Amino acid sequence: MRTIIFFFIACFLQNVFAAELPKLLQEIERKYTQKATLEVEFVQENTSATFGKKTTTSGFIRIRRPNKVRWETLKPSSDMNLMISDGRKFWFYTPPFDEGEHGQVIERKSAQVQSQLAQALLSGSFSKAKGMSIKQESETRFTLVPKKGTAGTVRKAQIQVDADQKLITKVTLENEGGNRSEITLSNIELGKPLGDEYFTFNPPPNTDRIKD
Repeated sequence: MRTIIFFFIACFLQNVFAAELPKLLQEIERKYTQKATLEVEFVQENTSATFGKKTTTSGFIRIRRPNKVRWETLKPSSDMNLMISDGRKFWFYTPPFDEGEHGQVIERKSAQVQSQLAQALLSGSFSKAKGMSIKQESETRFTLVPKKGTAGTVRKAQIQVDADQKLITKVTLENEGGNRSEITLSNIELGKPLGDEYFTFNPPPNTDRIKD
């Protein structure tokens, strides 16, 4: 599902006071925000409510505070794509399917793409959630419900954490239509040097450019 990453990044989140966060989330937030970068491997499983079909993709997510993101889907090859933001511009690139075809890149100003969801849930900046209710379902699982009208079709999000290591290990989104996206995170590295080359994009030759 090529659009799921774009949708995930473009969804929601604004600001809850840290004092309202469950204690464990406060501890995780402190650990994450002390580091300037985050690199993780992900496996994403998308479930279509309409067709009852599941698709699985995997790759890497890299984030550099305050506003740089690189989300790279590598497998399967038929779903390879790349989402990058340097804080000013946003690129969503899909390579050509076959030799001789053109790839495509969608280019927008970052202000047109609300990346708060990715940067909040994945980078542990939970205090940047506004108009959200947060419920602790178990020692390591939390449900976040956005205020109606603030999150597009997203009905709720869930996060799973490692309480001992203070790490975020899974993020799940459920949509009003019943579609579900589950992102499992592994090999989590905080504070790894990530240069500007990760967060800029020069389209390859024979790439169709779409600017909004």
